[in-house]
Amino acid sequence: MIILIFCLCTILVIICWRLIHKLWWKPIHIQNTLLKQGIKGPTYRFLHGNTKEIISMKKEAITTPFELSQHDVFPRVLPHMNKWMKLYGNNFLIWLGDQPQIVVTEPDLVKEILINKEGVYRKVKPVDYAKRLLGDGLLVAEGEKWSKLRKLANFAFHGESLKGMVPEMVASADTMLEKWKFEQGKEIEINKEFKLLTSEVISRTAFGSSYIEGKNIFEMLTKLGILASKNAFKIRLFGLNKIWRSQDEIDAAKVEQSLHDSIMSLVKKREDKVRAGKTEDFGGDFLGCLMKVNHELDPKTRISVDDIIDECKVFYIAGHETTSSLLSWTAVLLSIYPEWQEKARDEVVHLLGMEKPTGEGINRLKILTMIVNEVLRLYSPVISITRRVDSKTRLGKYEIPKNAHLMILPLAMHRNPEIWGEDAHLFKPERFSDGVAKATNGNAAAFVPFGAGPRACVGLNFAANEAKIALAMILQRYKLRLSPNYVHAPVFDESMIVVVTVFMVGGHPCTMILSIFLFGITLALITFVFKVIWVPFRIQRMMRSQGVTGPSYKIIHGSTKESLILKQPIIGSPMELSHDIFPHIQPHFYHWMKLYGKNVLTWVGTQPHLIVTELELAKEILADKEGFFPKIKIKGHLKKLLGDGLVMADGTKWLKLRKIANHAFYAESLKEMVPAMIASVETMLESWKQHETKEMDVSGEVTLMSSEVISRTAFGSSYVEGKNVFDMLTRLGLIVIKDVDKIRPFAMILKSREDVESDKIEQSLIGSVKTMVRKREEKMERGETHNFGSDFLGSLLRAHHNADKKNRISIEDVISECKVFFLAGHETTSSLLSWTLFLLAIHSDWQEKARQEVVEMFGQDNPTSEGLPKLKTASMIIHEALRLYAPAVSLVRRAATNVKVGKYEFPAEMEFHIPSLALHRNEEIWGKDAHLFKPERFAGGVAAATKNNPMAFLPFGFGPRTCVGLNFANNEVKIALSMILRRYNFTLSSNYVHSPISLITTRPLHGLQIILQPLQH
Repeated sequence: MIILIFCLCTILVIICWRLIHKLWWKPIHIQNTLLKQGIKGPTYRFLHGNTKEIISMKKEAITTPFELSQHDVFPRVLPHMNKWMKLYGNNFLIWLGDQPQIVVTEPDLVKEILINKEGVYRKVKPVDYAKRLLGDGLLVAEGEKWSKLRKLANFAFHGESLKGMVPEMVASADTMLEKWKFEQGKEIEINKEFKLLTSEVISRTAFGSSYIEGKNIFEMLTKLGILASKNAFKIRLFGLNKIWRSQDEIDAAKVEQSLHDSIMSLVKKREDKVRAGKTEDFGGDFLGCLMKVNHELDPKTRISVDDIIDECKVFYIAGHETTSSLLSWTAVLLSIYPEWQEKARDEVVHLLGMEKPTGEGINRLKILTMIVNEVLRLYSPVISITRRVDSKTRLGKYEIPKNAHLMILPLAMHRNPEIWGEDAHLFKPERFSDGVAKATNGNAAAFVPFGAGPRACVGLNFAANEAKIALAMILQRYKLRLSPNYVHAPVFDESMIVVVTVFMVGGHPCTMILSIFLFGITLALITFVFKVIWVPFRIQRMMRSQGVTGPSYKIIHGSTKESLILKQPIIGSPMELSHDIFPHIQPHFYHWMKLYGKNVLTWVGTQPHLIVTELELAKEILADKEGFFPKIKIKGHLKKLLGDGLVMADGTKWLKLRKIANHAFYAESLKEMVPAMIASVETMLESWKQHETKEMDVSGEVTLMSSEVISRTAFGSSYVEGKNVFDMLTRLGLIVIKDVDKIRPFAMILKSREDVESDKIEQSLIGSVKTMVRKREEKMERGETHNFGSDFLGSLLRAHHNADKKNRISIEDVISECKVFFLAGHETTSSLLSWTLFLLAIHSDWQEKARQEVVEMFGQDNPTSEGLPKLKTASMIIHEALRLYAPAVSLVRRAATNVKVGKYEFPAEMEFHIPSLALHRNEEIWGKDAHLFKPERFAGGVAAATKNNPMAFLPFGFGPRTCVGLNFANNEVKIALSMILRRYNFTLSSNYVHSPISLITTRPLHGLQIILQPLQH
């Protein structure tokens, strides 16, 4: 009971601290920071931000009469924005709850945001109802997924495809106009008519159906939109929707499922036709394109069924909403301005006669194009474009804080008198007589009805063609005039928009404090129950139902106590001189695998870990063809050690950094590194002369040597210069190991001694790396050299100074990469070389075989880059050392989302631990003698040794994330081994204590004592 109360109090303290930080300190800090830069705005109000003011102003604006001749709809549709622009200027800060939104209407800044050359201005992620409505399709996707979907949409809506859609657009307009024959001389609700028309067009052209077939889908999307709008300003306590759902949430889930089923029935019809041989392909429309890519053989270009559904939803919504709005307002304006209606009609009759429009004909309708552009300017379908920044970003002269939203207002941009003149609020299509560029004075950000830059609406030309066809056919047959019953009251239809959720509290301050306190207690209890009890037990049941078991989850600590009990008496203790080190280094894994089988569910606190030794499952996870299994997210001390470099990065950033690393360590570069490696080994062997015939700890020696090699080859320095960096990395590594099994509930608010120490080390480390970087840059500035060098640091600096922003990396990336390569570049090699020397010291027969091979290959000369690949015996020995004493004892991945692999379903954020020590001892692959040192296993190469199963041998990882320094490490070990074997015979000292341990890499805990006997030449 005491533990339970303590935990609840702990969670309550953390939640209260987070609430104060999130709802008070952080907003005030951001407000003050931006104020210093000249960005003002309405004052942040505790909890609700400015939402009360927004709601009040909107209500007042809607009730205010609006004249028919007034087209300045900005003050009516967005009255709060209009008022605040007048008060605070072109760029100002507002608050939706505790979310900062910086409104930007300065054209140059708008252009920078929308063009987004550096990729820092990203789409705002939809949540809750908006997520159900939009999914994760083209509108909201990012990175590689967006590129893939955009390419697909571009293909579906390119010039030739649009021409092919014209007959369908004409037929749909014909159907509408046929119905109008019965309404001649009567009042019709034209907005509804245009919604039906555009729905029919999108159904026919993009999805090969009719409006009758698609009617159900449109109705369901409308229902979802209404639910989204209804719940826009409601708050739900964190986690409550996982336990209890409101009626709206239940309805939304049902509608979403029905929507899924309806779209899948369209997909199924196509698939059935292809299978039955009724058609050869899935069709040339948008749905056909989606299905073709869904059935691609190449997983890199393939999209999932969920992607198809999301794309269909987006195009059903966007494909008719935008065009119906455009057509409705065009009809209104042509009715108000009959002279422009007559000009447009004369042009249509002159160019088309009474014939139906064609693809070529609509492109020549210049007056109609001018009218359409002016309507889009005055009554833009999209009233705001929002982006987010995930890190501190510089926009023009401003520094934008992390996680801020940037809001662009097309209605404001389209009325900027500096660009459009003092008559910007008037309907004057002649502005566009010479095209958009001339009308905007060449300012792309002045006219953004469909956005701009790489994320401009892909259906722009589709919508324009549809609108011109419908208008041309109407003008051929009818004169339009407004009904006396029409009331000019432009509003923005929010049924398809989701506003940021806020929590509003009013009343006396004491009541507010009490409300927050009670809210905190309730939130603490719900969070505790949800995160610490409900989720873990649900995951445990889910995995057990699939046959995956493990130690039972214990509230709060998971399996951590059991793990410590199993590890403490074994790890660090001496063991017999055996190579079966898996039970010694990972005794908890070994024990649980014996009890529960190949795949075991364990827990570190509330975090589920799955130990995976089933070969096919391990292969699926590491190959990661669909991108479902990225690296784990690191934090705390480990984040300080590894940063956000190549080892931990994902997506586009990883590709960029991997490309740099590949270039730095490709074959020719490795050849150039051989002299530096030889020189470093020579230095080490010189120091060994004083230890001849005596006992010596070679593990420390090879660590120094490998540090010298990485300093010289990758960073152009010496070990003396890099010593400080290595010392700091070692100290950070020890802190990581010390804290690995600690569960720290107060880590967010209380710093331990280790936290303080690691902060200091990290700052010193950054300073040391920056000094190395600055030295290179200064040499360039002084003209002492024409480039940054051909080593790894040089490659990083070239990328940092790249003129192309897409390929440029930040100084933080340079620092992270240096840390990783300083660490990995010597840790892996020193571990491998230490254990290889250990094994050869025990197995003198293999030591002699390796020596003979070296002498035959090089004689008394130093190794050469050409000779190294020919050392077959040395390669066999190194591979066997890597198998028995793998530097990395486990490979770790996480599930980015709920994912199904083979017969298993895994929840999002589950971690997968693939223990290479276990796989390297799999008796099905390696035989009953898997724990013995037998280099001859690799006589036929790795593929033959593993029976063509790549999962059986993972010393440097597998798949696209295989260690980039693999050949670098192999070359260095072969050079060192060749030079040692040529000079010394060595045996294991009787003082050696066998106690392998994982300290970043696998190491001999008490050192590696050998006795050197110089060879007589």
